[in-house]
Amino acid sequence: NQVSQLYDDSFNDDETKEISCPEVKFIEGLDRLKIKNGGKNVYQLSFYEIKWTCYTSLSLINTIMDNIDLSTSFVVDYNENINNFKEEQFSFIVVLLNEENQIITKEKFNRTFISQSSSEIISNNGGIINIKINNGGDKLYNYRLLLGFTKNNIN
Repeated sequence: NQVSQLYDDSFNDDETKEISCPEVKFIEGLDRLKIKNGGKNVYQLSFYEIKWTCYTSLSLINTIMDNIDLSTSFVVDYNENINNFKEEQFSFIVVLLNEENQIITKEKFNRTFISQSSSEIISNNGGIINIKINNGGDKLYNYRLLLGFTKNNIN
């Protein structure tokens, strides 16, 4: 039994282990973004799909890290036809809170897209947000991961 464990420890390339993920929620009031131009609503942006996985891994300095890999996509619903296609930008935040509601990490992400004449889905272009926590105790299931658009984008 000890020989098989020693073999696994020495030759196993997979140094990750899946763990329970935190609850994921949208920040109240920041789950949508309305873009106006000249007092008219041009389009509304909202989260479309959120996927996440959680696992522990061993860092380069032999520290056990808890990881959250987060993938997001967004939907743009246009209120009127767009004739002037241009690059649009928006920002959203990801906040991880522990069981005492203390902020563990908070990051802001910027995304751009070219406006179109009909509603569209904006994917993350294969980009995954990786959140690392020096935790190693598989305690993420007690945490909360919050997502929302930043207020400075709301008109």
